[in-house]
Amino acid sequence: MPEAQRATRSILPGDGLLHPLVLAAVLLLLVNDHVLKQRWPSWWTGKLSDVAGLAFFPLLLQAAWESVSARRGRPFTPSGPVLLTCVVLTGAVFSAIQLWDTAALGWQWGLGSLQWPVRVLGALWNGARIPQVAPVAHTADASDLLALPALGLPVWLGRARCHRASTAME
Repeated sequence: MPEAQRATRSILPGDGLLHPLVLAAVLLLLVNDHVLKQRWPSWWTGKLSDVAGLAFFPLLLQAAWESVSARRGRPFTPSGPVLLTCVVLTGAVFSAIQLWDTAALGWQWGLGSLQWPVRVLGALWNGARIPQVAPVAHTADASDLLALPALGLPVWLGRARCHRASTAME
């Protein structure tokens, strides 16, 4: 199969999330948050979650944008400006959560609300009472900003994906 044809077939809305490094970041975040932090809580396990989240979250935002755009019938092409917007937005929100109490409180309640349906299913499964929406635990820590260079991974992967798409269209 010619290279251009293979590149065209492999560029789909949201497929930037399927890169092995992105999948590894998601797996690291899950294992770290649900195993490592409980067994070996430390400065390092806190930073691992930050790095993993920053490595994949901009691509998740980009995938959401691409999926919505494609469903609206718009022609789809990975966009560098959309990628950059997602990276900057992720970095800004992450920084605000670490430095501003109001943003941290919004994060705690927002994520707690997103987790609530899963907690309800768990309670129903176990025959327990349906839980109330509750904020997640969060400790604001300016040293978490040391993880911001992890935003380089989605920039690198996203730019490569945009380049593949543009060369496939030539």
